[in-house]
Amino acid sequence: MSQLNKRINESRFIKRLSIAEKLQVIEYFKNGMKNKDLSEKYKVHHSAISKIIHNKDKILQHKETMEKNTA
Repeated sequence: MSQLNKRINESRFIKRLSIAEKLQVIEYFKNGMKNKDLSEKYKVHHSAISKIIHNKDKILQHKETMEKNTA
């Protein structure tokens, strides 16, 4: 089992997207892909996609911070 996925019970998982996946979601959304299509593509609830879009500034800022730390 991946560290990004957490088993809740026998048939249900919580899937967490990586920063790279969240950045991809933001790009797809900017290019016109709908929330519903993104949730199906990444196999997460539509509210998870909504939260990513809502917090896109924080996610992009995190990306910039990570790039500065690795440079």
